[in-house]
Amino acid sequence: MAVATAAAVLAALGGALWLAARRFVGPRVQRLRRGGDPGLMHGKTVLITGANSGLGRATAAELLRLGARVIMGCRDRARAEEAAGQLRRELRQAAECGPEPGVSGVGELIVRELDLASLRSEEPRLDVLINNAGIFQCPYMKTEDGFEMQFGVNHLGHFLLTNLLLGLLKSSAPSRIVVVSSKLYKYGDINFDDLNSEQSYNKSFCYSRSKLANILFTRELARRLEGTNVTVNVLHPGIVRTNLGRHIHIPLLVKPLFNLVSWAFFKTPVEGAQTSIYLASSPEVEGVSGRYFGDCKEEELLPKAMDESVARKLWDISEVMVGLLK
Repeated sequence: MAVATAAAVLAALGGALWLAARRFVGPRVQRLRRGGDPGLMHGKTVLITGANSGLGRATAAELLRLGARVIMGCRDRARAEEAAGQLRRELRQAAECGPEPGVSGVGELIVRELDLASLRSEEPRLDVLINNAGIFQCPYMKTEDGFEMQFGVNHLGHFLLTNLLLGLLKSSAPSRIVVVSSKLYKYGDINFDDLNSEQSYNKSFCYSRSKLANILFTRELARRLEGTNVTVNVLHPGIVRTNLGRHIHIPLLVKPLFNLVSWAFFKTPVEGAQTSIYLASSPEVEGVSGRYFGDCKEEELLPKAMDESVARKLWDISEVMVGLLK
């Protein structure tokens, strides 16, 4: 009886996971044209947050193959140096294995702690900023500055970083800002009465809210950057096999099935990174700003993600929260 019940549960869960994967992952995206122009990003400096692993690491690798000078923005220098060393070895080995389009002109990889004073003084230009770092459905905790962790890391941290680097981006124009959001923004709402989730906390809802905030931030920033030749766009990568879900508990009985479904239907980090790479490098989106992309194509947003009054209010409150305005 117990075995039959377990089998039924697994079958039901398997079907649910399959449907979820079909709904959110969508069609696979082919790897961008690595052979098209290996020097496409030559002379361009790109700063990527969260480039130690997952999407950020895959994005860094592809942009290096396109000739970019890539800065891995980090808080844990030791982890970043380890990841950078491994990435350099992989790129070197790929180059030694024979002529592969897009590998011969590999760019320069640099590790920098996110010290804004140092970045602005040492970097003469910044062509692309990719706000990629994120945290997913963690238990309730706060950042060092006292913000709910998901809202603080996913929205406020990138809001502050972007604003502090705007001068450098403007002086380097034409330049681009790329913001990584999620399809799960659809399940979030901006509650101005409890942005810090001190009255109640739901880890799924708070993640969705932070991703909705990413989109509202992008759209308001695009409005403010009109005429500067600095563009900003936002994307969803789909469901990707990364360590972002490390705070999610998968029951032991279900884990083998979940792993099977994820390998069958979830994107690899390289596949998931394609839209970030596209928005950072493609001539097709030169001058395009304030748009939402998935699978290297523009997609429509729900009305709540296009609410200009909410976007402006969120901007104003975020400025106060991060100390840009007193």
